[in-house]
Parts: sequence; structure tokens; C-alpha cells
Amino acid sequence: MKKTTINNILTGVIAILCVSIVFLIFCIAKRPPYTEASEIEASTIAEITDDLDIVTEASEISENSIEPSGATASSEEADDESALLQGKTSTRVNIRDNPTEDAKVLDTVEEGTTFEIVEILDNGWTHIIYDDNDAYISSSYVIIINN
Repeated sequence: MKKTTINNILTGVIAILCVSIVFLIFCIAKRPPYTEASEIEASTIAEITDDLDIVTEASEISENSIEPSGATASSEEADDESALLQGKTSTRVNIRDNPTEDAKVLDTVEEGTTFEIVEILDNGWTHIIYDDNDAYISSSYVIIINN
């Protein structure tokens, strides 16, 4: 082969590589900062939440029917402390001071960060304890783990 043919082929390959690099840089710059959880994850979390509500209601009923009225108050306080669930993040996510998207961002944590869950709210947010303070995280990014 002639040198000019080889030079033309190499120039074409270099041009394609340059265009590919520019395209990848553009894609990285335009990607969303967080990966959204799939509908399957969200529905699984909702199912777990529903199951936990049923378990909580059942335990409240059994406690009230078994224990004498004087002992109920002290056992409820002990149950509240042990009833805190553990959770972890499914992706990189913001921790906020109120349960809204407009609330102040207290911190941004990486995937797998663990925390204590105080309550799972009906509005799509989860009330958590983060750095010994009350905070909120979108429920779609929460994975409930066993203690």
C-alpha cells in the first residue's frame, strides 16, 4: 500500500476518535446529577412500608391486650427506641431539612449511606436521623435494611 493511503486511513481513524471523545464529554456534561430509582424499586419499598405498618399495628394490638395498663407506658417508650428502622441510600442523594424538593440541602451522600428511619411519610419522603438531627430523604431512594 502507498504511504498516502495509510496516512488517509489513519487520519480518518483519528478523526472518528476525536468526534467520539467530544460526544462522550458532551454526554457526561449533560447527564443528570442523580440516577432515579426504577419503578420496581419504588414499588418494592412501598410494599415493605405497607408490611411494616401492618406489623406495627399488630404489635400495638397485642401489647395493649396482654400487658397491664400500668406497664404499657414504659414498654411503649422502649419500643419507640428499638422500633427505629435502618435504611440506606440506593444512589447518591440529597439530605434535606424539610420534606420538600425546595427545602435546604443539609448534605449530599453517596450510595449505601446508612441512617435511622423515624417515619415513612405518605407524601413520598422519609423522616430520618442524620448526624444526630432530624432530616428528610426522598423515599424513592431509600432501601430498608434489617437491624
